[in-house]
Amino acid sequence: MKKIAKIILLFVFLFSLFVPSQNVHADIAPPPKPKLGGLEPFEYQETSVQMIYERVEMEVEAYSELRGESSVPQSRINVTAYFTMHNQGTFSETMQVVFPLDSFTFCGFGSEMGNSYTYYYAKEDSFNVMVNGVILPVQKVITDNPRGECPHMTWAGFDVTFPVDEDVVIRVNYVMETYNVDVMQNIEYILETGAGWYGPIEHGYVIVKFPYTATTENVLSASTPGYQFLYNEVFWSFENLEPTNEDNIQLSIVSPDAWQKILSLRQDLKDNPASPEKWLKLAQTYENISTWHGTNLRSEYYHQKVSVAYEQGIAANPNTAFLYSNYAQFVHSDCCFFFSDEITTTNQARLLNLANKALSLDPTDPIALQVISFVQIQNPNLTFTPPPTISPTATSLYTATPSVTPSATITSIPTETPVVVTVVHTKIVNEPKVVTATLELEVPTATLSLTELPIQDEAPKESSSTSMIFGALVFFVVGVGAGTFWQKRKK
Repeated sequence: MKKIAKIILLFVFLFSLFVPSQNVHADIAPPPKPKLGGLEPFEYQETSVQMIYERVEMEVEAYSELRGESSVPQSRINVTAYFTMHNQGTFSETMQVVFPLDSFTFCGFGSEMGNSYTYYYAKEDSFNVMVNGVILPVQKVITDNPRGECPHMTWAGFDVTFPVDEDVVIRVNYVMETYNVDVMQNIEYILETGAGWYGPIEHGYVIVKFPYTATTENVLSASTPGYQFLYNEVFWSFENLEPTNEDNIQLSIVSPDAWQKILSLRQDLKDNPASPEKWLKLAQTYENISTWHGTNLRSEYYHQKVSVAYEQGIAANPNTAFLYSNYAQFVHSDCCFFFSDEITTTNQARLLNLANKALSLDPTDPIALQVISFVQIQNPNLTFTPPPTISPTATSLYTATPSVTPSATITSIPTETPVVVTVVHTKIVNEPKVVTATLELEVPTATLSLTELPIQDEAPKESSSTSMIFGALVFFVVGVGAGTFWQKRKK
């Protein structure tokens, strides 16, 4: 009966992993993401016009969008593309030039990017065209898809005349915005549509600009090879290219919002590593970048950084239960997500060690208990004994500061008491009888609290007065004796 119950539990868990949460599909979906770029002659008509120069600049920025009472992080791409066209023929050509606004190969919302939840769409009112500095009217054109993979294609169309042996500069610019923001994004630029023009593209640049320095940490390895970095830019360059679909460019990045959060968390933890919540946020951000939909890996670099972040966080906060349990959950999703028939001894020991450590700090930690149940499903013969709870006196590094405070007031006591005793001895050392009497009077002052210390100032005054009276008496007795002796000798 227990075996049947475990099988049912396993089925329920697997089903929950593949059913998307409601908030993912809560809002109405935008149209399929338009591709970036792709100037071409309409329907690939025969032409003698060549694209001799192409320069595409895409500027990425982060912004926030108010949805109800929540501020949702979004990304925006401002696209400006310059094309220098030259008519190599013997007569002038006038044609409708089109710019694709739909995908060639993906017909459904969200289907084209595969490993990201981010979808871009072009703002229709942002699209404009200038030819030799003159703004042209633009119309929407709908045709059959040239590849036949999707039923229709949507284009932005505009009429251009290309005189013989003259350069015509076309500038296209528009804005792309995200409907949903994943911590990892793909940006694509289509070069293959340039194949419709005469001859190869002589020179070309595709440049992406960021609001921060571009590095191998925010530009991921899934990007099309051949790019270079220049401060806040990553760019591709090419010459004499006869483009095909294999020449299309994909840029995979950490989303601007996620990257800026990573930089902020790193700085905060550098200044104060005793912040377990921030270590958890950093590790989980790394994990979200590294994997998509279960164990589908999209960045090996960030996948390795997850464990490093957890281990650094635990080293700085050794008594924080949720760091151990979340680390155990990551290890389980990495090694044993699909519940293989047998879990290796090494993986089981690692999972139990992390979960037991979490439970010894917090016996009710739900993530640690869940990890234990997963291990038991994979190893029904495992007998789990809850670990003993760590003494509540154990404190994390970041809570140690208050316990030091009382010692600061205690240290002043030994510096005050010896002074009182020393002064007393200094004043009465020449008179043994008075020393005994004085010691009896001064015993209480040796045990005074800090609030009673001002009374100590009176002790030297009392000893001084006693000494003066005694001296006067001695002087009087000696004087009387001397006078008597002098009178007898005179007689």
